Amino acid sequence: MDPNTQDSSAPSAGTIDLLRKAEELAQEAAGLKTLAVAFERWHQDMIDTMAQNRDMSANGEDLISIAQQLIMVSLNAAIEAAHAGDSTRGFVVIAAEVKSLAKRAQALSRDISKNIDKGNLTSTATFQDIQAGGKMMMAAISTLEFKVKQLRQGIE
Repeated sequence: MDPNTQDSSAPSAGTIDLLRKAEELAQEAAGLKTLAVAFERWHQDMIDTMAQNRDMSANGEDLISIAQQLIMVSLNAAIEAAHAGDSTRGFVVIAAEVKSLAKRAQALSRDISKNIDKGNLTSTATFQDIQAGGKMMMAAISTLEFKVKQLRQGIE
């Protein structure tokens, strides 16, 4: 065989370069798919976080309600103690302390509720960002895979 004659069945240097580039793009797409899996996991984590936030909000509302009921009970106890006379002065002190603790619990539960609300807003915004990022990632992967397929078809 003449060394100056090229084998027509062997791919040209340009074809080999295109095949290499197609393989590089395919590897990039595979890497992006790994990242897309992470986005999906983050998406699920945010769903779980938002469910926990809803539960904490409900608990915070219950705590506010309990504190309000304790204030009412302490007021009623103070009124009853006042009607009973001097022999119940100790009970008046206890009722006043219960009222004080209930007011502190009420203020604390309101602060907790405000922080939970702020956390909910942050969680919702993060959740939406993750959803949008995941969708953009999947679109980029699909586009990249389509281009790799086109490139490979053009080479063959």
